[in-house]
Amino acid sequence: MLENLILAQTTDLIHDPVIASDEQGRIVFTNLAHKKLTGWSLDELKGRNKKLVYDIADTELADKKTTIIQTGLLYRKDGIKLTLNVTCSPLKHPSVPDFILGQIVVFHPTFLSTENTRSSDDFVSTVSHELRTPLTSIRGFAETLIKSQDRLSDDNRKRFLQIIKDQSDHLTRLVEDLLFVSRLDNQKIHLVVRELDVKKHIDKVCEAMSNQAGGRLFIYEFPEGGIPHIMADSDRLEQILSNLVGNAIKYSPDHTTIKIRTCALDEENKLKISIIDKGVGIPSADQELIFNRFSRLDNPLTRKTKGTGLGLYITKSLVNALNGEIMLEKSIPNEETVFSFTVPLKK
Repeated sequence: MLENLILAQTTDLIHDPVIASDEQGRIVFTNLAHKKLTGWSLDELKGRNKKLVYDIADTELADKKTTIIQTGLLYRKDGIKLTLNVTCSPLKHPSVPDFILGQIVVFHPTFLSTENTRSSDDFVSTVSHELRTPLTSIRGFAETLIKSQDRLSDDNRKRFLQIIKDQSDHLTRLVEDLLFVSRLDNQKIHLVVRELDVKKHIDKVCEAMSNQAGGRLFIYEFPEGGIPHIMADSDRLEQILSNLVGNAIKYSPDHTTIKIRTCALDEENKLKISIIDKGVGIPSADQELIFNRFSRLDNPLTRKTKGTGLGLYITKSLVNALNGEIMLEKSIPNEETVFSFTVPLKK
C-alpha cells in the first residue's frame, strides 16, 4: 500500500504525461500531468483500452524487453490529437524479469512535431478568414458612406449604418469566442463546482431567452419525483444550456416546440439533459464535424443565421471540463433533432 502511494505521488511530480496499461492493454494508471494536458482523469480511464487515449506503433508486449523511443498520438478529451515524442517501456515482474505485466509510456510535450505546427497554422488561417469577412463589409459600407453620403437617401444611409453595426456585433462575438477558445485550450477556465438545482438554471435560461423564442414553445419533461441535484459550475452550466437552447431557437421554424428533458443515469451517476427541436436538422455527413471549430452547416436557414461556428466546440469543451459528455443523439430534418449532455449527480 505504501509503495503504491509513493509511486503515485512520485509520478505526479513528473511534468510529462505517464500512462500505464496491463498486458491486455487496459489502463491501470495515469498521472496528474496527463490529466492536466488531456482532461482525462484516472477514474474515467481505469480499465478502459489504452487506444482510447493514445496511439503508438505497437508490437507484442512480450517483445518489449527494452525502452523504445518513437512518435505517437495522444488524444485529449475534447478530441484534439497531439503528436508527441514517446518513451515506451515494458512493466516487468519484480521477481521474474522476463514476465511482462504491461506497458508504461511517457509522452514529452516539449517535442511537438510539425503536424501540430501545421494544425496551428491552419487555425490562424481560418481565424484570419473569419475576421476578414465582417471587416471587409464594414470597410466597404463605411467608404461608401464617406464618399457618397450626399447622393444617398436617408433610407440607404440608415441601411448601411445598420449593416455596419450588425457586422461590428458579429466581429465582437467572434473575438469574444476566440478569446474564450484560447482560454479553454490553455486550461485557464476557472470552475467553481458545487451542488446545483438544475431546474432553477433551466428555468433561468429559458426565461432569459424567451424574447428570442418568437412563437416557439418551451416544453419541460422532468421526472415526476423531481430532478436530482448535480455537481457543476453554475455559470458554465448556464452557458452550455444557452448555447444549445439558442441553437434550437435559431434553427427551428416559428410556432414549433423546443423540449428540455432530464433523465437520471443512476448506473453512471450522471444526469442527462436533452434539448429537442423540430428544426432543419443536420445531414448525416456533417454530424461528425459539428463539434469542430468553425463548423457551420451550409443550408438556406444557417446562411441567414449569424454565428461564429465556435458555439458547439465551446459547449463540448465546457461539458468535458465538468466531467460530462455531449452527443448528437438523433437528427431527422424538420422532424426531430436531439442534443444531449451529461453532468455528474451529487453523490
